[in-house]
Amino acid sequence: MIDDRERAIAYVTGRLSTSSKARLIKEMDTGRLVVMSGDVSEDRIHVYDLQTRGYVAGSKSAGRWNLFHAVDNATIELIPTEPGRFAGLDHSSGRWFAVTVTGKISVVKDLVPGRSRRYSL
Repeated sequence: MIDDRERAIAYVTGRLSTSSKARLIKEMDTGRLVVMSGDVSEDRIHVYDLQTRGYVAGSKSAGRWNLFHAVDNATIELIPTEPGRFAGLDHSSGRWFAVTVTGKISVVKDLVPGRSRRYSL
């Protein structure tokens, strides 16, 4: 998955799982901080990434989130599997991913190459 999409998913899943109102997300591998803001609720998502100057928006239907990443013109399906855990499909790349949220740490695992990255709210 492309980095900016992955970061947006980490931010959204972290906010959904913790009810945090965080406006920053830290990429744990690089230490880079990115300002993100917007609304994350149980039925609607609309967040803005100040680094890419783009938004991620979507809604929940039949228990799944259908998200649109405007910068990459990409659609992402996000499926809550249990509290703090999500599965998803990045339709643009065709890659499946999994997210585990523990506290304010989101771990996004790209299932095809098996790469994991950690993010903190």
